[in-house]
Amino acid sequence: MKVSKFKQYLLSGVSYAIPFVASGGILIALSIALAPMTSHGPDFSRAPFLKLINDIGVAAFSLLIPVLSGYIAFGIADRPGLVPGFVGGYIANQVGAGFLGGLVSGLLAGALVFYLKKIKVPPYIRPVMPILVYPVISSFIVGIIMYKIIGAPIHDLMVSITNWLQVMGTGNKIILAVILGSMIAFDMGGPVNKVAFFFGAAMIQQGNYFVMGACAA
Repeated sequence: MKVSKFKQYLLSGVSYAIPFVASGGILIALSIALAPMTSHGPDFSRAPFLKLINDIGVAAFSLLIPVLSGYIAFGIADRPGLVPGFVGGYIANQVGAGFLGGLVSGLLAGALVFYLKKIKVPPYIRPVMPILVYPVISSFIVGIIMYKIIGAPIHDLMVSITNWLQVMGTGNKIILAVILGSMIAFDMGGPVNKVAFFFGAAMIQQGNYFVMGACAA
């Protein structure tokens, strides 16, 4: 594991997660755009098929964080990193740690498995290490850390960011939109673009839609 490849590890997860964001986001947006609107938002009770489309989009979106985390870990530790990465990403979803929790759990799982693989074991044990020993040990450790140590602080940080966006005035929202739009256009498909895109996706999961609107615009 090399610090110089940190960006490569992150982009490994991002590249696999983007189709989930795209498919889930488009289905959710389509269902909301076509649904009858009330003062409280879309009324899916009068459009059951649109509710089905929305549910499918939400299902795709719910896989975003586990996939992001799993493939960050995969980028660091190859296939043995997938299981703890997905487990850590699922827990990040469960505790409300969101996008940041997925990043942290993926890096944690990948680093843990990477160093577990450095431990020398007898030749007769090696075949079961990647399919049994590494996944069990790393999933347990990542799960404990996410549930008991870093999950809650990351959740609190995500809540703070969401609250800050909700109370932001119109002028500040315009400034944020300009910054995000510039990041999106800076290196189409590159790391800066993906940071802005995933910030918008993370805010959708927190119930704040204008950020992704700025990215899309």
